[in-house]
Amino acid sequence: MALLVVACMTTACSAQTDSSPAPVPTRSLPAVDRALGAGARAILNEATGEMVLPMSAYWYSDRENVLVNYAVAFLIYDCVEEAGFTVATWGGDGKALQERRYGQWSRSLAAKNGNLPQIRIIPGLLPAQAERPGQSPERERAEAKCSNTVGRAGFPELLEGLAGDLSVQQQITQDAVGLTARDPEYLAYREAWQECLAEKGLKLGAGDTWTVESGGSKEDEIRVAVLDVDCKESSGGARKPYDIFAQYQAALIKEHQAELNALAEQKKASVERAKQVLRDHGVADARL
Repeated sequence: MALLVVACMTTACSAQTDSSPAPVPTRSLPAVDRALGAGARAILNEATGEMVLPMSAYWYSDRENVLVNYAVAFLIYDCVEEAGFTVATWGGDGKALQERRYGQWSRSLAAKNGNLPQIRIIPGLLPAQAERPGQSPERERAEAKCSNTVGRAGFPELLEGLAGDLSVQQQITQDAVGLTARDPEYLAYREAWQECLAEKGLKLGAGDTWTVESGGSKEDEIRVAVLDVDCKESSGGARKPYDIFAQYQAALIKEHQAELNALAEQKKASVERAKQVLRDHGVADARL
């Protein structure tokens, strides 16, 4: 998934990630037959930039992450109120970025945004406040103490790309990145794409394997981004590297299915608990 930026009510929100791809693992990659995941495909939404991969089932969705973060925030606010302080909650919508691990893949979004990722709006549960009331030092100390005491309130942080994450789902994602990077079909695709770019007088940005240099103006950035997608289409399709990545994910999932089944149950229970916390705090079911 692309990396999520949500509107949070306190510092209890899950750690955020940027749009950088997960690093290729430095440890030895497992021997995996991509054919085991041959039926898998990345689900791409050309209009919104949203992408669903096989491993998406084991991370919070954009919406689920909002629900869990709001639930944690309400529990922290309960603690603050018990300490004798009035709580002014934050609200508003969240945002999520287009997944662009292998560069721009949507012609319509290239024509709209150039090389910039599409930003999706994730509806919040409470209206945004124009301004939050000032806080006393005592109130700030109480909130900091409650944030530390409540922590994540037992809710797991099921988000891709968190620093220091050694979970099985993060391991699978990183292994899929490494296996894709050395896959013969992927390498042939990338070579054909680069040859097409060169024929059009374009070149890659320094230190970036998927961003194509432009002249700097918005018009030229859009022109280059559309040509980039054209070259991907003529090389086998802009979605091809994502499909290869999805197939390695699917193949690796089969080797860890029992662990992932337990994780899926944990995620389901976490989301259901978050919804109950929100109901207990007056959030209507229609907003969940």
